[in-house]
Amino acid sequence: MSQPLIDLRTTLHGGRSLFAMQPIAPGTIIFACEAPFAHVICKDYRREVCAQCFAYAASNSRNIGDPRTWSIRSRRETAESAWFCTDGCKIAWESGVTGPMIADVNALLAKAKMATRRQPKDGHLGYDPILPNGSTAQITQHQIDKAWADAEEFVSSRARLSSYCSTMNLEDMELEISRLVASAIVQRYVFDHGLANLAVSSIISTSNPWAEFLGLQSSELSNVRMRPYIFAAHLRLYAFLCHSLPQHLKPYASMVRGVLARDTGNAFGIWDGDSKDEMLGWGLWVGASYFNHSCYPNVKKARVGRTMHFTTTRSVETGEELCISYIDHDQTITQRRQELEDSWFFECRCQRCQSEKSDGCVH
Repeated sequence: MSQPLIDLRTTLHGGRSLFAMQPIAPGTIIFACEAPFAHVICKDYRREVCAQCFAYAASNSRNIGDPRTWSIRSRRETAESAWFCTDGCKIAWESGVTGPMIADVNALLAKAKMATRRQPKDGHLGYDPILPNGSTAQITQHQIDKAWADAEEFVSSRARLSSYCSTMNLEDMELEISRLVASAIVQRYVFDHGLANLAVSSIISTSNPWAEFLGLQSSELSNVRMRPYIFAAHLRLYAFLCHSLPQHLKPYASMVRGVLARDTGNAFGIWDGDSKDEMLGWGLWVGASYFNHSCYPNVKKARVGRTMHFTTTRSVETGEELCISYIDHDQTITQRRQELEDSWFFECRCQRCQSEKSDGCVH
């Protein structure tokens, strides 16, 4: 039996991370994460992105006159329309359980949003999240926990919840995030009821995708402190999902907070190929989130269909940490650190940053 290439370990600097178990040559595919646990394709691209393999119509056009949308369509009475690049992708999607179920839920969410949009004003939960005035650094985990507990108590009253949602003006981005969360709820429902075999990471021993997802680092407190407005939005879409999910999925609404806490800091953009000119949506590939960041990475990522591939870019020694770059690492140290702090809530202390800081290369 061959020795595994990589191992998942707990570090002092960045939670769990992946390390080489033996010397690895450049160009070696060391890990492939088969499918996202949760994902959403943005509204403007749904006719242009294959629902099965995420192929983008515009980047696959060979002639200037080719359409930017796919022509193969799945129409189910209760579902949102899905578009495909080939008949093969359509057959694969329709023969599965998760895709059609997500399409059913998305149709319900779109209908629910249309109903709220006709109302004259924003709704109000009947309470305010207890967020301090002044510096956002004063926000505590206790205050966040209390606000979520109040929200859970509020939505327990069907009459109160229905009244609130009837006057809610859910924003487009809030609906997109709701769709992302709903896709995770469907994945867990499918797993719990044994409706399909879901691909999970082979790096850790658990076979439960939700348990593996909860093992990812939560950025809830850091995110709320940096963007207090996002907290109110999260509570709004929690109420919206409690109200709008189909009856068999309502018991899974308790997942909402867990997904939202791990979305920021763990999500990967779904881009239009190597150019990355347009982000078509985003997704959470759980096993892929074990790769830490370095401004001098030894691994690169590439999406092939729904699968995220990770390949070494140079020789790696036994025991060396395997890192990707979360950002454009051609930027200056100041630019890199600012972007990492704003989006991933940490100050980079990789070997390159330490060296450039010592040399005074901060611009």
